[in-house]
Amino acid sequence: MAFPRSLLAAIAAAFVTAAHAAEVPTLNVGATCRPLGDDKAFPIDTKQCVRAEHEAREQLVREWASFPAADRTLCTQTASMGGMASYVALITCLEMKRAVTKLPGDRSLRTQPSSLPPKK
Repeated sequence: MAFPRSLLAAIAAAFVTAAHAAEVPTLNVGATCRPLGDDKAFPIDTKQCVRAEHEAREQLVREWASFPAADRTLCTQTASMGGMASYVALITCLEMKRAVTKLPGDRSLRTQPSSLPPKK
């Protein structure tokens, strides 16, 4: 039985996507660690910034597989937004998503402002 080319292409794409998602993405943190505008108005320690980004990437390499694929995708997109990619933002997003899943299910959260009278 021969498979249609489109089906084979879709299967191959799924394997490539899954393999790519299994690896920590490569982000260009150059813009993130560069001073904005006048470096006197917005000073930044470029060496410290690059060091923090490198350390965050190393941590991601160790922990990447422990995060759900959907969270990895969402957080990678979020951490790359606006042209200022950041491994620190990526791992922060992933850790926050993980922390939310550990919260108790019933947190008695209100869906209305506290200034409104309670529903009867």
